[in-house]
Amino acid sequence: MKKINKIKSKFLSRQIGIAKLAVKTGATLYKNKDKDLKEQLKSGFDKYANDIVSELGVMKGSFMKAGQLLSLLGGSFLPKETQKILKALENSSSYLAWDKMKEQVPYEWLNELDIDEEPIAAASLGQVHRVKEKETGKEFILKIQYKGVDKAIKNDIRALKLFLKTLNLIPKELDLSSIYIEVETMLRREVNYIEEAQSIKRFQKYLHQFSDFKIPEVIEKYSNKNIIALEYLEGFSLHQIDELQFNQEERNKLGRSFMKLLFMELFLFEEIQTDSHFGNYLILKDPKPRWGLLDFGAIKTPPKSFIKPYRQLIIDLSKKDKDSFINSLKEMGYLSKEKESDLSLFWEYANVIGAPFYEKEYDWGKSNISDKMYEYIPKIAKSISIGNPPPHSLFIDRKIAGVYFILQKLEAQFDVNELLEEVLDFKD
Repeated sequence: MKKINKIKSKFLSRQIGIAKLAVKTGATLYKNKDKDLKEQLKSGFDKYANDIVSELGVMKGSFMKAGQLLSLLGGSFLPKETQKILKALENSSSYLAWDKMKEQVPYEWLNELDIDEEPIAAASLGQVHRVKEKETGKEFILKIQYKGVDKAIKNDIRALKLFLKTLNLIPKELDLSSIYIEVETMLRREVNYIEEAQSIKRFQKYLHQFSDFKIPEVIEKYSNKNIIALEYLEGFSLHQIDELQFNQEERNKLGRSFMKLLFMELFLFEEIQTDSHFGNYLILKDPKPRWGLLDFGAIKTPPKSFIKPYRQLIIDLSKKDKDSFINSLKEMGYLSKEKESDLSLFWEYANVIGAPFYEKEYDWGKSNISDKMYEYIPKIAKSISIGNPPPHSLFIDRKIAGVYFILQKLEAQFDVNELLEEVLDFKD
């Protein structure tokens, strides 16, 4: 990780930095306006890739987080060259020097704790430091929020709109106002660590009977709105999966339990942890390979009016019920009711996403879903009239895409349909 000595937290300096990025990249896109979209984006993002990652790295906060959302949400419809640039943003891991970071920690805590000055993890909204309580010797971690990120959210969302508008990445006919509201709501939830602590306790209750998951305990004494203290879990990052030398059966069990968690969130708990980023999970080896679940800031609790038809979409797709699936899409606003669409083409596209349901034992390691989706996008853009998708779907769609990616990384093999039926039976 790269150390930085300050974060651009003042309104003016953040706006100037964002404006510089927009003007630079937008000017390049304009010069290449006669090229097709893929070439325009490649020219604009490739040329200023380092500038984009570097500038957002010293901003941190909600603009960077929103940019990371774009990397996940754009993964299925942006060119591969652009995906690489946005993925670099997602994985950007600069951290703030401790002499600045400790300003967020109450003075009395600094006297009671030995805190490692270099963090074990750094993200867009805060960073994680390993600590030891001097009196007891107890070790745990502090997740400390960057100063001022909670106050910058509204202006950062406004700046994101300007950035995307300047780059001309969003079709003019697409109304994203409700999406931006949803992003802002989620960001405000993510910077409230008291609310995250409550979410951790709820999920501990949900999962207490499932030994495949371990959620760290909250240490109330050293937690507040901007800091959350958690039990330290000894485990391995998903980036280290090959080093663990798991056999295929162990990979399959890990993959199956990870997919089961998604289904339980959707069908049983009706609460979804929507950020399936690698850094939010650990693989624990003792007493058996299982999941350490680390982050509960991005929790979504959709209304039943949304969650019920969304679950039906998944069931329809698993059963290849085209008519019910298309009708549900229209009712939920994914497809326009007024304008014509090539529904056969869209059903083909849906079956690409639903591919894991259609094999007795789907091999995630050989999955090419993202590549196939990419091939369909130009045809979809020309032949499908998109409606106004419900904003609740934004983060849940992101979660499913992330789960697919993690299962591919695991190279797991299991019967997805059987697992879905298992969870549905448990619900009944």
